Amino acid sequence: MKQEPTKREKSVLVVDDEATVCKSVRRILEREKLEVDEALTGKEAFDKLDKKAYGVVITDMMMPGIGGMDLIRRVNEKYPEISVIMITGYATVKTAVQAIKLGAFDYIPKPFTPEELTGVTLRAIERMKVYLEEGKKEKKEFKGVRGGYYIREHSWALPEADGTVRIGVDEMFLRTTGDIINVDLPFEGDILEQGKVLARVTSHGLKIHKIWSPISGKVVEVNEELNKDSSSIYSNGWLVRVKPLDLEEEVKNLVFVE
Repeated sequence: MKQEPTKREKSVLVVDDEATVCKSVRRILEREKLEVDEALTGKEAFDKLDKKAYGVVITDMMMPGIGGMDLIRRVNEKYPEISVIMITGYATVKTAVQAIKLGAFDYIPKPFTPEELTGVTLRAIERMKVYLEEGKKEKKEFKGVRGGYYIREHSWALPEADGTVRIGVDEMFLRTTGDIINVDLPFEGDILEQGKVLARVTSHGLKIHKIWSPISGKVVEVNEELNKDSSSIYSNGWLVRVKPLDLEEEVKNLVFVE
């Protein structure tokens, strides 16, 4: 039986140097009965983190002083159980992918909708619950399929012998979305871009979750099983096969599993 989040897991810290952004995020998340605090600087964020236990930190990437990347790095070192979500502009998607490599849980490109913010935040809470339930006190080395390149705990790219790359969704992403009732895939011939939307999944409660593409490429095959039965994503997690556009350069942003 699924357990309700604890008070800590439902505690969210929003970090942005624009007070209007903090207040907007707080209003959206309070509708989900989450407890939301605000910090206008990285220093203020760490003062609050030292005094109160949070489950999720949502931070803007571009801030004076301690920026979003520094904040992710420090939270990952000192509070490894906390899920950090980065808010980023579309022009900085590459940096956002690198932020996940540093330890961020996920990112939200601007502009985002209330539904998108809520979906990723609730997933982040589920991610922390997994750590606490499994008794993990620190983030261990990420493990995935050998030879695969990952947006960690999100999506993977596995090069194949014919030069194409198979792309799929990581197990931890599936564990944090809730029961999936629909998978919206691209079509053959579509062009995917690294760090942008590969697919959207809908879970119970009609919550939408975006799956980011780990690499850029032209779609040459789609997993049609998912169109017939969305639940097959749990046993057959690959989504598409692509002809990569810049594989050698883009894998530098990903986590490689030897």
